[in-house]
Amino acid sequence: MGPATARIGADSRSVHTDREIRGVAFSLCGALGVAAFLAWSAGAFALPHFAWSAAFLAAAAFTDLRSRKIPNWLTLGALGLALAASFASSVAVGLEALSGAGVALGLLFLPFAVGAFGAGDVKALMVLGALWGSEVFLPAFLWMLMVGGVFAVCHLAWNGELQHLLLRWWVSLQNSLRERRIAFAPAPAGSASRQGIPFAVCAGVGAAVFQYVRG
Repeated sequence: MGPATARIGADSRSVHTDREIRGVAFSLCGALGVAAFLAWSAGAFALPHFAWSAAFLAAAAFTDLRSRKIPNWLTLGALGLALAASFASSVAVGLEALSGAGVALGLLFLPFAVGAFGAGDVKALMVLGALWGSEVFLPAFLWMLMVGGVFAVCHLAWNGELQHLLLRWWVSLQNSLRERRIAFAPAPAGSASRQGIPFAVCAGVGAAVFQYVRG
């Protein structure tokens, strides 16, 4: 290997390292922002198990921003702990937590099936359902959806794909009515729609807005 080749390789590694550092810093700022917004909005009303909820949402936001994925060790681990702690408190509390997780799964099964949500998003929301119970989770989830919708529209508009999304929805509706089954037209590979949005961030912001409005 000549000096020029070695220098190019070193420069390439340096650029990669800088990109990694910036990515981690950005994801950390996003996670801390979610935690701070949750803490600020917790006034007269705070989400059940607030500290655990905020910690989980911040961790989920970090991983979602970093890799567009929420890992199983985080979601399944948190879900197991939430259910175990609830049942340890009492059977009634445990059943309420289980019901909240089941409501989240039921609500998101169809959106997951058509590709609107990832598996990590579904499991993360099941954790929140278990922590909060269905009575709190349902209205909070509506705010999460609204925040996610605004975020998605802005994301697609920024990338010039909003018109393509509306066209795909129109085609999907026509195909579904004609074939009498759900026929969703997928986004093309490499598009902003296919990349998706970090919904864990939207969930954290939506939960904070819910706290503020309810308080």
